[in-house]
Amino acid sequence: MNEEEVKKITEYLFLKENVVQADLGFVFGTIHYKELVDLVSKLDKEKFFNKILISGGKKFPESIIEAKSIATALIKKGIKAECLLLEDKATNTLENVLFSRRLLKSKGALDKIDSILLITKNYHSRRALMTIKKYFPKDIKFSLATYDAYGFNKDDWWVKKENNKRVVNEFKKIERYLAKGDIKEL
Repeated sequence: MNEEEVKKITEYLFLKENVVQADLGFVFGTIHYKELVDLVSKLDKEKFFNKILISGGKKFPESIIEAKSIATALIKKGIKAECLLLEDKATNTLENVLFSRRLLKSKGALDKIDSILLITKNYHSRRALMTIKKYFPKDIKFSLATYDAYGFNKDDWWVKKENNKRVVNEFKKIERYLAKGDIKEL
């Protein structure tokens, strides 16, 4: 991969954070969640939201239920269980968004939300935002908090082969999902 390709992918995928106070923290699930839990705990202590929606089910039959595992870790960090909403069926980003929208709607909460702080991996931020903006009400304002997953960031993702593969796969997913109409460009 040449320098120009690295720059293009980096500028496209790694969105700039704009952490602002919101009605809801929206956590995209993952099985590697230590950095995620640290970030959510920090944001909670700084009062960036009152409620946290955690979305994530089992990606594979033998894997964990992401939302429940993340919630357990957050409660151990001092976050009150009553502040958490769990969506535990989603297996991908589109399902995270669709199932979470349905959950919020069923609780009568979707119409009461003016702002959402999305919390996701650094290299997943664009697709997360592209997906939620397509399916959530247009009047909701979105902000973004990201964390460095797998020990890499926008300045060094291409160095290690496995990190390079993760980021390039993410870039290709966006191309596929745009073509299918599952997401829309920002």
